[in-house]
Amino acid sequence: MDSKRIELLLERYWNCVSTLEEEAELKEYFTTTQEIPEHLKQAAPLFQYFDKEAEVSLNDSSFEEKLLKEVRSHQQPTGKVRRLEQNFQNYMKVAAAIVIVIATSFIFRMEIWKGDKPELLLAEDTYKNPEQAYAETKKALMLIASKMNSGKKEVEKISILSKAESKVKGEKQ
Repeated sequence: MDSKRIELLLERYWNCVSTLEEEAELKEYFTTTQEIPEHLKQAAPLFQYFDKEAEVSLNDSSFEEKLLKEVRSHQQPTGKVRRLEQNFQNYMKVAAAIVIVIATSFIFRMEIWKGDKPELLLAEDTYKNPEQAYAETKKALMLIASKMNSGKKEVEKISILSKAESKVKGEKQ
């Protein structure tokens, strides 16, 4: 085979644009040719490896037996060891629950018993003078009443529109 053709095929192979037929041609060249030019010897082991690995098969009946033996040797033991693992997991769950309860109670206790206790709202009056308290209450109630009256005026406007609408509907029917 021409070394120029092989160089071209190798160039296409390294650029990942070669076809399967061209790769087969390269593999055949490097496995059958005894005298490979010096500048092509670097690629020879790769294609020789491909050819050698293509011949390997798993039809050997002892392969399956070896594989099953290896898998069985790495399986976890059953029985008492398994029960100990489950018991350990259960103990760890209980221990985690206890830790959570203790931590929660500790944090809750710290929040309740902080140095400054909240004062009750009804424990002390805001105003010392009853007349002043009465005046402030009356002022607040008057403000609320005025706001409600302005809202009442708006509702009266809406009721007038509602009456007009019902008259219009009555005429159409």
